Amino acid sequence: MEEGSSTQPQRFDTAEACVEAVLEAVGKNIVLGVPLGIGKANHFVNALYARAAADPSISLTIFTALTLERPSGSSEIERRFIQPLLDRVYSETIDLAYTPARRKRMLPTNIQVCEFFLLTGAFLNNPAVQQDYMSANYTHVPRDLLDRGINVLAQMVSPAPTGDRFSLSSNPDLTLPVLRMAGELDDHDIVLVGECNPQLPYMPGDSELEAGKFDFLLEGDAFDTPLFAAPSPPVGFVEYGLAFHIAGLIRDGGTLQVGIGALGDAICHVLGLRQRDNTAYREILRDLTCTDTLQFRHRLPLEEEPFERGLYGASEMVPPGFLHLRRLGILSRAVYPDATLQQLIDDEVITTTVTEKTLLALQQAGRISSPLTPEDTDFLQRLGVVDPSYSWRGHRLLSPDGDEEEFDLHSELGRQRLLGSCAGQKLRGGVWLHGGFYLGPAMMYQQLREMAPEELAGINMTAIDYINDLQDQRSLKVSQRREARFVNSAMMVTLNGAVVSDGLADSQVVSGVGGQYNFVAQAHELADGRSIIAVPSTRISGGETKSNIVWEFSHTTIPRHLRDIVVTEYGVADLRGKTDRDVMVSMLAICDSRFQSELLEKAKSAGKVEKDYDIPLEFTANTPDRLRAAFNDSDRLSLLPYYPLGTDFTDEEALLAIALKQLKVSSRKWWKMLPLILAGRAAHREHSDSTVHIHRCLERMAFEETDTFEHRLEAYAVAGALKEFVDLNRPLRGE
Repeated sequence: MEEGSSTQPQRFDTAEACVEAVLEAVGKNIVLGVPLGIGKANHFVNALYARAAADPSISLTIFTALTLERPSGSSEIERRFIQPLLDRVYSETIDLAYTPARRKRMLPTNIQVCEFFLLTGAFLNNPAVQQDYMSANYTHVPRDLLDRGINVLAQMVSPAPTGDRFSLSSNPDLTLPVLRMAGELDDHDIVLVGECNPQLPYMPGDSELEAGKFDFLLEGDAFDTPLFAAPSPPVGFVEYGLAFHIAGLIRDGGTLQVGIGALGDAICHVLGLRQRDNTAYREILRDLTCTDTLQFRHRLPLEEEPFERGLYGASEMVPPGFLHLRRLGILSRAVYPDATLQQLIDDEVITTTVTEKTLLALQQAGRISSPLTPEDTDFLQRLGVVDPSYSWRGHRLLSPDGDEEEFDLHSELGRQRLLGSCAGQKLRGGVWLHGGFYLGPAMMYQQLREMAPEELAGINMTAIDYINDLQDQRSLKVSQRREARFVNSAMMVTLNGAVVSDGLADSQVVSGVGGQYNFVAQAHELADGRSIIAVPSTRISGGETKSNIVWEFSHTTIPRHLRDIVVTEYGVADLRGKTDRDVMVSMLAICDSRFQSELLEKAKSAGKVEKDYDIPLEFTANTPDRLRAAFNDSDRLSLLPYYPLGTDFTDEEALLAIALKQLKVSSRKWWKMLPLILAGRAAHREHSDSTVHIHRCLERMAFEETDTFEHRLEAYAVAGALKEFVDLNRPLRGE
């Protein structure tokens, strides 16, 4: 549709009729763009896929990312856990029809699905998906889509009650820049299809589009379906260890970016502890932190105080933890859409309360003139500084009574009359969170749907290049993103600071680059910004513990020249501006001690560390036992729930998710299973208050009545894993 078109869209109540209209408008060569995550127009995509599968003359290429799938089990135990969950949580979920064919490598030859970010680990060793993966920085995807000839965009939208506006809601991230960039080209029309779902929260701001921007709309009860829920995973001690160290780097009055998952939940929960239970937060953080020596001291001070000025969120993904931080009053620093105004607020020249000083400061900074111009008046009225009843007629500013009004800012009376009803009110247009897309549990979507309009106005879902990049509106973004901390996860980090986040040594793609590179580069451009890479010190692979701090790796996501801050559960390594030698000894200090000697020897052999160097004693006790000791206190355990932000799971499902996660790791080695089976057998036979949860969980798994030897062993293994976690006496849910 042409830029600025006011033509009303064609409306359909079936996806098949809409597909027919799209084919008539575009032809049989369809290059379809679909948002990542929950924003996909699944009904339309499925109908188009079915049409193309039945008609080989149609060429269909689908560009998307993060195709969500209902969970499935690879073992009998997993299937017993998942099936009731499918019936309860995902019974009305509409799956994408291309997914089973991709998994079975049976896509029709006239259909191609290209993703720039894969569901983590879901498509390893799948040649078709691996070959069609498109590696790109998040902000470059709109450009790449246009280069590939995208001619149709289809996504789920939320309708306004009036029916004249629609919100891109969960996914304005790529749609807005693609439409903008296409509009700047002479001959690149894109058909925009909106699939209306009232269950999608209506998000105001940049994500709102007038009905006339759409070519086709799908409306009706068939499209009113529940959103895909991503239940929160359980949080373990490793994630909490990482979270405490990271929380100690977040500056009051600064900017925060985090992602979804156990680590994101842990970080947001620990930031809440810093605010609500500051004494406990300080004690745990200090117990986790080794005594710094001058050689290892990172230049950032340890942040221990509660938040007074609050944080501003600028995150490509909006995780549920951000709503938690908002409820606690932490995510409260609002930013404004004008660089001069923002700088005046940051420098504490003015406050967010409208006074005469607001007008004078803006005038002295050169942002507005005296006398005011019509442009100045419009700007000030949008911010809630000048009374909305003032208007312009020709070259005259008219009062509410229609009289010509004095508008020279040097007059105290004139300033007071201009402020009018705005005096003493809060500035309008403040945003406490800019986001590109959101994804999370069902309760997160409900919270957004039920959020008060004035509160929801503080969230601006917008184009991904606004959040992940500084090029456009640079001065505004720099003034907004002070003391930025961009937190991203990694799979591995080399001893010299290179980061591995998205792929393996044999080029198998695990997930994708996404916005990680964008945020790391942005942190280096901002004078006070920092990139924080979080990586657990070890992982279990093939039943063996392996270090995630490695000497070298053939694949790199973030090159070493962009190294900044790396955090493990054992501490913080500040790598920015350090020599290779100092980078390596800093990394060794946060490495699991079981692997320090081997890594140090390699560094010495390569001539990167002096031969007589020894790791200081305070850094040689980086072990899981030390981590557990820091948390293993009844008062502290009560502050560290498995699901700190709540969960969509029932109590039994929540406990089972914890146990099955551990069981999956232990089951790689049969001798590690034996103690679990024996402990589980005893727990299974015991009927007491201490085992009531175990029996309820086994009943949920339909194990209580099992009579085969194999199933009894499985039941004992599950019971053993459950007993291990129930005995820890940690709370299940947060407040």
